[in-house]
Amino acid sequence: MSDDAPDPIIDRAIDELRRLPPVDPVAIRRIVTAAAEARVSPADEPDVVGRSAGRSIRIWSAIGLAAAAAVAGFFVRGAVATKPATETLAVRQVPATPVEVAAMAGDASPILQQFIFENAQAHRVSVVGDFNKWDRSTSPMIRSSDNATWSVIIPIVPGRHVYGYIVDDSLFTLDPRAPKVKDVDLGTEGSVVMVGRP
Repeated sequence: MSDDAPDPIIDRAIDELRRLPPVDPVAIRRIVTAAAEARVSPADEPDVVGRSAGRSIRIWSAIGLAAAAAVAGFFVRGAVATKPATETLAVRQVPATPVEVAAMAGDASPILQQFIFENAQAHRVSVVGDFNKWDRSTSPMIRSSDNATWSVIIPIVPGRHVYGYIVDDSLFTLDPRAPKVKDVDLGTEGSVVMVGRP
């Protein structure tokens, strides 16, 4: 292998690093700085192995890069998994009907999806969407103890879904925290939720 040839170990480590979700830039700088300080330069390493010294340095560089990737991976997984809950809401879980479960079983298992809506003046709120055939009676939401927040958990098949809220049985309202899209079925704008992995 020549010095200019790509190293498959380094290429694999780079590919693994590209798959990680974004992390704090300060943490990345600390890891790269630590790896750079620990790296052995060709001038520091004695040439006791003759012509294979270049390959030895690349192997140690690859090991250092892989170790940095592992540390970054553990940091990212720990940082993402340990987000503290900021509030507790009263939640009503709506079970799927046997027909819906049977229909979904062939495609994919439903995933529980929580919907939260804030409206202190509302008397009744329900979530409607393509996942419940826009039926306001299937997914009524319950009011939390602060009397301003409404919530419900619904089992939904993974994928992209369009939805909205029906307030007081008459007013269709979009979710202010979700992206919007023009719905083909309704011909009007709706909120979008991605359930499961895209």
